[in-house]
Amino acid sequence: ARWILPVRSSPRSAVKRRPAVWRIPRCMRLENKPELRRFFLKQRMEQPRAEKAAADRSISERLLASTVFARAQCVFCYVSTPDEIDTHGILRQALAEGKNVCVPRCLRAGEMRAYHIASLDSLRTGRFGILEPDASAREVPPERIDLIVAPALACDRAGYRLGYGGGYYDRFMIRTPAIRAALCAEGRLLERLPRTAFDQRCGWIFTERRVL
Repeated sequence: ARWILPVRSSPRSAVKRRPAVWRIPRCMRLENKPELRRFFLKQRMEQPRAEKAAADRSISERLLASTVFARAQCVFCYVSTPDEIDTHGILRQALAEGKNVCVPRCLRAGEMRAYHIASLDSLRTGRFGILEPDASAREVPPERIDLIVAPALACDRAGYRLGYGGGYYDRFMIRTPAIRAALCAEGRLLERLPRTAFDQRCGWIFTERRVL
């Protein structure tokens, strides 16, 4: 088994405080996604709240300052849980700019659809305890979406995500020509992740230190 090492930042991207860097144990197999998920879920839970909040703000700011966000008229973005990279500020800014904002609703196993929201106040706790649009929300066809903002437990520099194992985002991405972006903590940006032919690549990765 090999170590999977985080990508090294260039000196120009350095900040005063380096983010946590998590090394994968030698006993962990490179191709074992379930093991990797357990490892990163544990590390994510152990991250200090203040450190996470600062990183989340920087990641959001990088996305909001990007050309892909500025040009997108219709944005599909996940609604973050407390442990995920916070997207509530991204959603509020997109709504404030008058963009067409849609968020996911998970249906049967592996199926996810996009529904329009006009306010975060319209969200209700749904499947898996995640905030989702209420029953009156209008479905947005995948082909009308310009930008997808996807969650990630980890990413590699080629643009592949390590998700939660349900395949919801991979199945959804196949159905739309939208630009794909993933939000990832710098310490969970790896050289290479295991991948299959089913895994969909993201063209943009946003961390608190850089944009890939």
